[in-house]
Amino acid sequence: MIISPENLLICSTVGEVFAINKTDGTQVWNARLSGVGYGVGALFVSGSKVYVGMNGNLVALNLADGAEVWRNPLSGMRYSEVSVLVANTSSSKGSIVLVASFGKLCGIGSELGETLWKNELKGGCYYLPCLMLDSSDPDVVLVGCGKRIYKINLLDGQTIWNQKISSNIFGPPYVTMATHQSSLQAAFTHTGFNNNPVAQHARRMKDEKDSRE
Repeated sequence: MIISPENLLICSTVGEVFAINKTDGTQVWNARLSGVGYGVGALFVSGSKVYVGMNGNLVALNLADGAEVWRNPLSGMRYSEVSVLVANTSSSKGSIVLVASFGKLCGIGSELGETLWKNELKGGCYYLPCLMLDSSDPDVVLVGCGKRIYKINLLDGQTIWNQKISSNIFGPPYVTMATHQSSLQAAFTHTGFNNNPVAQHARRMKDEKDSRE
């Protein structure tokens, strides 16, 4: 039985990705991400693919059957939690997968999974960036990392500007962002940790604490 993509709910936990039929709750497919660990995946569905960011890796799965299409090990991002977005640019390159982790932002080709560019987010340290697309300009992404905000060109990964918003040396090293349009979009979202995967971070912190005890 073929299930319409619009009727699939994609979920992730403990190193696996599941597709659930929203009508009756039956499982359509299950993908075990070998070699990635037992993390919680940040998910983004776009076109015919499911993009999964987990433990410093990006994996593209076929939306219809869960088969792995390609994998990018995200060199330099280590075994860290990942933020994922897919942006449709105005250029002939089509969509770009935006992946952020360990104080870095990468643009990944959506078809082949190749790394198109990498931005080191100067001054943001090695924290988890959060991402937000700008509805007024399809070729830029807004990034919060450490205590800085960056505006990045999606086509070449260059920083248009960056602004330090706090000089406080205390407090959490994360940034939250909102615009009028992003808030309207968030109203339809019941899980927002793709932009700032706190669940992944909390799991890692717990594992580190347990290892010290």
